[in-house]
Amino acid sequence: MNISIIIIFDKFREEKINRLLNSIKPQLNSWDHEILLVQESNADTISILPKLPIKVRHLTVPEKQGIPFNRNQGIKKSKGDIIIFIDDDCWVQEKWLSSLLSPLEENHELLAVTSGTKIPPSNFLGNCISALGFPGGGSLGFEKVWKVSAEGFTDHMAAGNCAMRKEIFGRIGLFDEAMKYGAEDAELSHRLAKNNILIKYAPDAYAFHEARTTWNSFFHWQLRRGKANYHLRKKISRIKPFLKLRAWSATNVLRHNFTNVKLPVIVTLLGASFVLQQAGYVAEAFRNWKDNL
Repeated sequence: MNISIIIIFDKFREEKINRLLNSIKPQLNSWDHEILLVQESNADTISILPKLPIKVRHLTVPEKQGIPFNRNQGIKKSKGDIIIFIDDDCWVQEKWLSSLLSPLEENHELLAVTSGTKIPPSNFLGNCISALGFPGGGSLGFEKVWKVSAEGFTDHMAAGNCAMRKEIFGRIGLFDEAMKYGAEDAELSHRLAKNNILIKYAPDAYAFHEARTTWNSFFHWQLRRGKANYHLRKKISRIKPFLKLRAWSATNVLRHNFTNVKLPVIVTLLGASFVLQQAGYVAEAFRNWKDNL
């Protein structure tokens, strides 16, 4: 099994990249692998990175084309039969890679595997934000944000921690590059479902993700999600299932934290999330309207 692990970043952050690579390094011995660092840069030549703990291929892509574009460049340049995405602000636990790949080894008909992220405790606000279940389940848990069947399948591909056979992109196409603000995984998941391609959820393949710890980061994140929702709405005609899913996950947030002293702040964040996403949605709709005049 040949694997390509793709890590995308826009600014080189040596401490974070080293943290991720050092967590991956002990798990690579059993696999024929390559690691691609895909960096947004308008430089004509590839910059020389400081010495890293693992041999990598460093690719540059044009800036500000959006995460789906960056992911697609990594896929096109990859050599592996299995494509793995892991976010640069994550680090993985010791059984991450084997847990992510074992479903594909056991079932050669399976094309896609995903898992969630866990957010370690941070400051008070960061703990409240992670209780909302994003990204990848946060401190709430993947299974309370996206539904998982009794057989262990889900209809959501978390692009920040997943593995897919490369052939999948020949069948349904690459990531949609119109989804510049995010939700490219939701759009891809929609196409997987339309093509009856199952996504296996691997609970033991979780990674750790940094917490968002400031109001400013929360504010901009929610606005961006609202903009992403606008483009997702343009791609998917039946939006009702997504709204029902979000209502279900919000109910899970409240149930899970009902006796938590942080509940008032969590409720405030839920409300602020809704308002800010609506504001982002409207702003993006207005911008597109003006562009089309």
